[in-house]
Amino acid sequence: MSKAKLIKRMYREVYSLDRRLLPTTAVQAVIDSIKPFINIYFSARLITLLTQKADTSVIITNIALVLGINVVIFFLASFLNNYNENHRMMLLDLENKKVEEKLYNADYALLNDSEFKELLHRHEEAGKSRWARLPYFMWTTLQFTRGILTTIISFIIIIPLLKVGFVRTGDTFFERPLFIITIVAAIAIMAVVILIVASKINKSYLEANEKYAELDRIFYSFIDILGDYKTGKEIRLYKEQSLIDNIATQKILTDGEITLRKISMRTAKSSSFIAILGALVGFGVYLFIGVKGLFGLFGIGSLVLYCGSFMQIISGIMMFANTLGKLKEILPLARDYFKILEAESTMAYGSRDLDLSNGFEIEFNNVSFKYPKSDNYALKNINIRINNGEKLAVVGRNGSGKTTFIKLLCRLYDVDEGEILINSVNIKEYTRESLNALYSVVFQDYKILSLTVADNICVDGELTDEQCSSLQCALKNADIYERVETMPQKEKTYLYKDLDKSGVEISGGEAQKLALARALYKNSPIVILDEPTAALDPIAENEIYSRFNSFVENKTAIYISHRLSSCAFCDRIAVFDNAELIENGTHNELLSANGKYSELWNAQAEYYLT
Repeated sequence: MSKAKLIKRMYREVYSLDRRLLPTTAVQAVIDSIKPFINIYFSARLITLLTQKADTSVIITNIALVLGINVVIFFLASFLNNYNENHRMMLLDLENKKVEEKLYNADYALLNDSEFKELLHRHEEAGKSRWARLPYFMWTTLQFTRGILTTIISFIIIIPLLKVGFVRTGDTFFERPLFIITIVAAIAIMAVVILIVASKINKSYLEANEKYAELDRIFYSFIDILGDYKTGKEIRLYKEQSLIDNIATQKILTDGEITLRKISMRTAKSSSFIAILGALVGFGVYLFIGVKGLFGLFGIGSLVLYCGSFMQIISGIMMFANTLGKLKEILPLARDYFKILEAESTMAYGSRDLDLSNGFEIEFNNVSFKYPKSDNYALKNINIRINNGEKLAVVGRNGSGKTTFIKLLCRLYDVDEGEILINSVNIKEYTRESLNALYSVVFQDYKILSLTVADNICVDGELTDEQCSSLQCALKNADIYERVETMPQKEKTYLYKDLDKSGVEISGGEAQKLALARALYKNSPIVILDEPTAALDPIAENEIYSRFNSFVENKTAIYISHRLSSCAFCDRIAVFDNAELIENGTHNELLSANGKYSELWNAQAEYYLT
């Protein structure tokens, strides 16, 4: 996409997110542009009136008029500045919301794609370190428009002066039209030079800022670690403070300081060069106006008007040239933003609703799968049938494919080979909603949010009496009800202190029970538990196991665990090893077979024997 098309698209995107920001930015640019000319014009007019010995009433009227206009302009400029600044902040939130909606609706597989994750990382860093996204683009638009309007207004004002400049008043260089041509050419050259220099400044600043942002990210990631009570134990026990200090603090103070010094030196040199160039052109302008004034071609009031307008030309040129240079920083980040929004979901869903009135049967038919950009199979040639109401345990060593099996079952990924059938129909033919409603899952890497207990479990906002009853039932079945009852506001109590200072800190075992309660509250036909008791003590684990069959009732349950003692209550056990399903049967059958399950069982059992 060309730069012009990208800029046009950015304006369309801004307008779609906030329809008021573009017109109010244009109005602010107009008011900010005419503001300096009001004082320049009235200063020149008052000087003219004074030199012409005008009536005092006329002079006072003009003074009152300029004061009144200044008050109105100042009020409008301040109001629009605050209004647009607030809307630019809101624009950042709206931009983030649009990205979040994209992420929420994106395929799970896309979230694990390395290129897509890099896009997200750059987009997030742009918001954190430089705010260089759509809000920054709108601020740059304001400055660019101000620069253009300031230059145009200035040229309109000095048109009479330019006409005077082409009047030959003598034979010297300063009295010939060549003088004004030289000054106009110098201003044009200055504009080009400023544009080139500004572009190089922004390019070097962007490169240096990327380096510093990386250091900054390391520093603040370690600050978060140091301030987190969950990691505080290891840091103190193993005396990792010095290691963190060397990696983060010293690096930001040494490499960071060098980077910042380079940015400052480059900016200072370039700014000094532009200032000197502007001063030289300004000197030429003043010399030209002074010479023409000496010849009586215009009055003192016009002298003030032309001097002020000429300097506004220089200011306007510097303004829009500097903002043009910032496009090198803005446009790549805009491309990242649109790439995120355009990232295609390769997972197509069907239009078929899942009919569970007569139960269901799930079948893996010769299923093989590799994770994206991986050469190794995560699952290979899997054939298994899961019956309605069955309790299935899935066991195996770490990395054997157990969690991958669950991800494919939930259609978080599509299989590479073979097919998954539900009631003899390919899983791809069902609607997304049907599949989501089918499963209640507690993954190993579950997440408890810094919200209320009820919000974490129900995700429904305000609850009806029936939903409150279901919530209490889920809490009881997950053996966390009594703990919630002791909290200050019971199920309305916030967890952790991120959003509420009075939030309650919970243990890992309590968090795991809440995750289990969330799955039970959803009340789906299939309950999938991936290491659901890993953070529980043996007594709590035994209580969960003893009630497992009762709280899943007639549901289908799939249970992943490294603790094989939990498999005895399951109808069937599937044993995975090296991405393959190597054994499948009841507990007694597999023990009798003396295979991998028997080996794992006996290895664990010896630790419990006295």
